[in-house]
Amino acid sequence: MKNSHEMKVKRRRTLFLALTLALAIPFSTASASGKDGAEKTAASVSVVRANGDVVTPMGAGEWDYLGQRSTSSSENPSNYVHSGGGDFKYKVVSGPSGGAWYQLREYDPNNADDIITDPNGYSYFYLYTGDTLIYRGISGAIDGDNKKAELYVKESFSGSAQVQYWD
Repeated sequence: MKNSHEMKVKRRRTLFLALTLALAIPFSTASASGKDGAEKTAASVSVVRANGDVVTPMGAGEWDYLGQRSTSSSENPSNYVHSGGGDFKYKVVSGPSGGAWYQLREYDPNNADDIITDPNGYSYFYLYTGDTLIYRGISGAIDGDNKKAELYVKESFSGSAQVQYWD
């Protein structure tokens, strides 16, 4: 009986998430379309709703762990990580129990931060604790003298979450 109830809850959660994404992503894309002067960089994006390394990186074949940081609710944070481009992923370790909208950005100290989008222009993704977002081909975000992308996750709620980063 308990197992049947858990399956119903999972189905409802999945249906709710699908409807939310279908209705909300076009609106979130419109609101993130550079109104703050931010540039956009497109990458192939995959949402992985399973814990663990179920997707392998392109290139060297291993994920390099970059650490755990707090998310930011504003531009120009100091809690970014450096990426050499190629594949990049982050996992929501803690955050609101009902999920929240998250956006990957590239820090630029002298102008508006760049927004990393998927090929369709979507940049905000609704994620739950344990969800992982994988970006393929973010080399376009590399800039500056260090030839690295300074990446951080911006959240759409007041408060903060914890995310882990890999390159």
